[in-house]
Amino acid sequence: MKRNLTFLLIIIGINLSFINLRAENDSLRVRKADSIYIFKPSTPLTPYKPDDITITGAQGLELVFSNSGIGLGYFYHYFLNNTNILFGSFFVSGARNSDEFEYWNSNTGQTFVPGKINRLFLIPFTFGFTKILFNNSIAGSFRPFTSVGAGPSLILSTPYEIEWFKAWSSHKSYLRFGGFIQIGAYFRAIGKSVSTIGLKYYYIPFGGKGLESIEDSPIKDFGGIFLTLDVGIGF
Repeated sequence: MKRNLTFLLIIIGINLSFINLRAENDSLRVRKADSIYIFKPSTPLTPYKPDDITITGAQGLELVFSNSGIGLGYFYHYFLNNTNILFGSFFVSGARNSDEFEYWNSNTGQTFVPGKINRLFLIPFTFGFTKILFNNSIAGSFRPFTSVGAGPSLILSTPYEIEWFKAWSSHKSYLRFGGFIQIGAYFRAIGKSVSTIGLKYYYIPFGGKGLESIEDSPIKDFGGIFLTLDVGIGF
């Protein structure tokens, strides 16, 4: 009887030792898991949202494309809120109402445009209002808009038969009033950079018999369709 009891106690002791050893191994595995490093960014990672960057205005360069060629100007935007913008702009461009092809005169070694009597330049100063459309319906930085504007336009004329720079001493200037309507798209890029692309229709009547670039082909309206590209920075 004592022998059986001794054998039973030995079996129980072995089992308890095995259980303790297993528990120590499990505890060791748990402690090993605690040694794993989990790295976190110092600041939360968030997707880029252009509207989170607040700007109250923007200014930059304006490129203008029309039948008269390429023009260059300046724009200034003042944001009343996210959907309403006041603006002012101007650009300088040539003006014509027909294709003016240059020909080479082999006798004089110079180019000329047949029938051309004046070089014409257009400088419209416009002030107006822009309305951003579908502001809450379109995600991302793309925003369609419509604009209206009006203001004085300076028209300059120099005689074609005189050399380009010397002709400015004989220039004539005319001040006319005009306006435009526009549709386009407004973009917010990285940071505070802004850009717009638009299609403008200008109406700038000259009045009277008009002003000639080509003889017997006076320009009575210095407006028309203009494609514009604005690139600038917000503040």
